[in-house]
Amino acid sequence: MDEFVDQGGQARPERRKHVELRPLFDDVVRRVEPYFREDAKLNGSRTDFWVVRAICDAYPQLSNEEAHVLARAAIRYHQERK
Repeated sequence: MDEFVDQGGQARPERRKHVELRPLFDDVVRRVEPYFREDAKLNGSRTDFWVVRAICDAYPQLSNEEAHVLARAAIRYHQERK
């Protein structure tokens, strides 16, 4: 089982199921940030549709499931910061 070091310097077991996607997360959050602005013009479309589409366009090597995992994480990230 993988481990990570928390802010207190303690080794903790890794709780993420898709650790291979972690290196992409920061870039994904930056790429999808425009969809969470107050002035985002999505023409009535759901935000999650556009977030997944942006991820698939940026990372065509990802499976649909992987794109959705990243999208859910990015959506959660932006919702927690509102």
